[in-house]
Amino acid sequence: MELEERRQAEAEFVASAYSPDEAWCESENDSSLQVNRRLSLPATSSHAEDAMVSAVLKLSMPREYPSKSPLEVSFVLEKDKSTGPPNLTKAAYNALPQLVESCRQLSKEMLGDEAVFAILSHADEWLQEKWPQHCKEMQQTLSSPAKNSENSGGKNAPQKSKNATQVLGRRLIYSHHIISKVKRANMKDLASHYQLTGYVKIGWPGIIIIEGPEESCQDFYEDIKVWAWKYLVVRGEQQETVTDKVAGNDVSSALDSLRRFSSFVEVSDMKIVAEHCREVGLEALFRTSMKVYDSNDNTDGDKEASSTNDAPYGAFVCVDHMNDGKSYRKWLRKTASDTGVFLLIKQCFPHLDFTKRPTIVVALIGDKGIVADFMKRWRTSRVDVDSKGKPCLERQMKMVFEGYLTDNFNLGAIDWDTSNADEHLNVDNEQLIALIKTFGAPDWMEACESLLSPL
Repeated sequence: MELEERRQAEAEFVASAYSPDEAWCESENDSSLQVNRRLSLPATSSHAEDAMVSAVLKLSMPREYPSKSPLEVSFVLEKDKSTGPPNLTKAAYNALPQLVESCRQLSKEMLGDEAVFAILSHADEWLQEKWPQHCKEMQQTLSSPAKNSENSGGKNAPQKSKNATQVLGRRLIYSHHIISKVKRANMKDLASHYQLTGYVKIGWPGIIIIEGPEESCQDFYEDIKVWAWKYLVVRGEQQETVTDKVAGNDVSSALDSLRRFSSFVEVSDMKIVAEHCREVGLEALFRTSMKVYDSNDNTDGDKEASSTNDAPYGAFVCVDHMNDGKSYRKWLRKTASDTGVFLLIKQCFPHLDFTKRPTIVVALIGDKGIVADFMKRWRTSRVDVDSKGKPCLERQMKMVFEGYLTDNFNLGAIDWDTSNADEHLNVDNEQLIALIKTFGAPDWMEACESLLSPL
């Protein structure tokens, strides 16, 4: 009650200190409060005095704020209220993540005290002192003839002359996860701004595939990488040189004729992305999400995180029993989300005879490091209960197979979320073997058949 009163007092301060158009408070789904502060980011150049970008700084108050939790800070652009040119919008996308990060740091430093007033004051100072610097840098970039010619690919840019050349670029960007609605909305806006098509696969892990002018692909990644990510890296990229002779059109039309994606789409199912890439001849690019690289393709690998073996890494585990199956599976799924591995859980009943004891198998796929992290947590956590109902460690798991998988491993073979639901938990021997077969992993097939042969 005391914390609630303190949060309400801050909300009342906001209502009294600002007009309703400048700042307002609202309750979120979990009944916590969110403070919204509208910021007008004006252009500072003399020839664009009326241009501005409108953004909303969002301060969410968790239930334990301010005593134990800091404010959660994010931002969103208001396109319908913005009047600035594309370059001003780009400057806002580049600058606002820095404001958000500084606000988050300030909130952490003030843990235990009310931080709304301090953060709003900090935002006002940033608007007066830092934002003009970003605008100045933007103008300097635009005034450079070389830069201006390189970055003139927007919707209002003049058409390239015939006999010119342009490069169609593609990127596969891998993230630990993509959940934030703000990030997703901002990525969609950026893709539209840069005329990019492709996919963003949300959840754990997150995958972003973009396609469009090569310089736009570069700018898109440069813009989003400064946001707050647990892990974000380019795993694969491709380039195709385009000329006006392609399809008998100008360069811009020729570039569009080579696109493999018609729009920028958000999905939650990895299988959709995998099937589309396979159908349009981009399977090699998709497979870089699991660090599988085709030496015959012009796909570059993740230089920052590549291992000595570029094949995906997997572990195939047999669990003797789960006394509290529901809680046990919940722990496995949560830990998979935290670490970013792909997880599969199945209970195999011979001939679906539920009077028999099932064989429980758990499959993990990911980078070697995150699979190792998962296994360490699994072995050292109290994941089940003993015969007396007391939490206990897992002592009777069997590692059936662990190691690098073949390059033919097909990550997109199944719908991971659907397959892992409890209603799809139980299978018979033939169903499990058929499921493992879809991955195209001979090592797993051999391990699975060996495990089930006595049954």
